[in-house]
Amino acid sequence: MQTVRWVIERDQAAADHPAVLRAAQVIRLGGLVAFPTETVYGLGANALDARAVAGIYRAKQRPLNDPLIVHVASPADVEALADLSGLRERAQALIARFWPGPLTLVLPRRPALPALVSAGLDTVAVRMPNHPVALALIRASGVPLAAPSANRFGHVSPTTAQHVLDDLDGHIDAVLDGGPTTIGVESTVLDLTCDPPRILRPGGVTREQLQAILPGVLPIAPVVAAAGQAMPSPGTSPVHYAPRARLIICRDTGELLRRREACLAQGRSVGLLLRADQRAACQACHPYFMLGDGLDEVARNLYAGLRALDALGVDDILVTAVPREGLGEAIADRLARAAAKTQD
Repeated sequence: MQTVRWVIERDQAAADHPAVLRAAQVIRLGGLVAFPTETVYGLGANALDARAVAGIYRAKQRPLNDPLIVHVASPADVEALADLSGLRERAQALIARFWPGPLTLVLPRRPALPALVSAGLDTVAVRMPNHPVALALIRASGVPLAAPSANRFGHVSPTTAQHVLDDLDGHIDAVLDGGPTTIGVESTVLDLTCDPPRILRPGGVTREQLQAILPGVLPIAPVVAAAGQAMPSPGTSPVHYAPRARLIICRDTGELLRRREACLAQGRSVGLLLRADQRAACQACHPYFMLGDGLDEVARNLYAGLRALDALGVDDILVTAVPREGLGEAIADRLARAAAKTQD
């Protein structure tokens, strides 16, 4: 099977755009279409079709105990997927503030939704993406889309259509190429089925932003699941978002330079992920990838940087830690999971 790539500009996205109509037909026929969101590219299938959803797991080589996020085009679509009894006030307050946007809500699942979407759990994770191509595709398809990140399971998430093809070319039907994503890390996952609500995965909506709406929101909870049991949230495997190379997190620029010299002395090749304020100290340390200045830029460029250095074939990738505050909480989470990969 050859994966088709359809290019579409953000400002041209509409439910009647020819590329969107072709992609929507693939969805309705039970196929798989990768598409851009504001966070990362998602791999979409009809969330109401269990066979189509099973195709996502096969294409990604994703374990069946890792639930998927369902993407909708309107807050009104949530009622058909989730039972909001007792949660309506909280859910509506969050939806009014953060949708469309990078916030996923975990809610009680209605029986009509295939259990496979939620890895057998009685909950469902739902969000409304803030990207015109994603919204156009959902509307044209006429169904909610189950859509994890469009990459091999456990690998670095894709922020461009080329990243998708690098991982899944020939394993999915099509990709809608809407250009690079704007946030670059996945959505925040907030569990509303517990009281007080708890963050299961940090992401594009910060803990501080959530607590401004719901003061009782608890910080990120360690996710523990016994072997074979369903994970309560996507993206919470201890090892995730990982490049092929070994990722080493350093405290500061001084440690980064020392660790680089030590790795080189062992005959290992090294690439650096650098923030703007590290360029002067590290400009002779090739190869490196510039993440930018500020947490927004670092988040936007993180996965592209990991993939770019991996493509050069380096043995080790070195990066300095970011403060666990604001968007830095999501960045630090992704780095920690990527660095947890078992090394030979």
